[in-house]
Amino acid sequence: MERRSETIGVDLMFTWLRRLFIRRSGVPGLPGTTRPDESPPTWGTVLLDAVQKSSRAQARLALHVEDLERKLEGGLAELRGSLSSLRGATSGNSSGNEPPWDELLDALDLLEEASRVAADAALASGLLGVAARLERFLTSSGITRLASIGHIPDGRLFRIVGTQPHPSFAEGAIARVVRAAALRGERLIREGEAIIVRNTP
Repeated sequence: MERRSETIGVDLMFTWLRRLFIRRSGVPGLPGTTRPDESPPTWGTVLLDAVQKSSRAQARLALHVEDLERKLEGGLAELRGSLSSLRGATSGNSSGNEPPWDELLDALDLLEEASRVAADAALASGLLGVAARLERFLTSSGITRLASIGHIPDGRLFRIVGTQPHPSFAEGAIARVVRAAALRGERLIREGEAIIVRNTP
């Protein structure tokens, strides 16, 4: 509802701008016409077109993020139900069975990578917001996800899969996480993959 209110507000602004330019052009019968021979300023038309295009793009982006949030809520609700069923089925079972977390962890890795390369800052922010909600869900389920960018990797948690230069980080530090490591308590349930800094040839 909040995003729809913003869209309505923008539409009202467009209407006001159009009326302003019409008055300046001297359309008969409209109050406020002072100079019938004056045409609308060129910069005003260009500005109005730019604002309209920007607003349409923002509205489409807001709807896209809203749709992602709805799907995420539905997916989390379904996942909570599955976890409850699994906990009930494995209660009293000492084998330590637990649901597979790889798909959810992979999705988080993809969201973070997409936000890193996204050209649109608003889209990147929306993707990071979805990733943060998934991260909170994992934390509430006892999963700790590790992506120690800028730090020297722990060989017990990360496997090195490549190198790249990064002047801001120390030699050998993690420049980019390809696959985050994950812990359940003290136990490693998913090995991470990282690209480390190599500034010297």
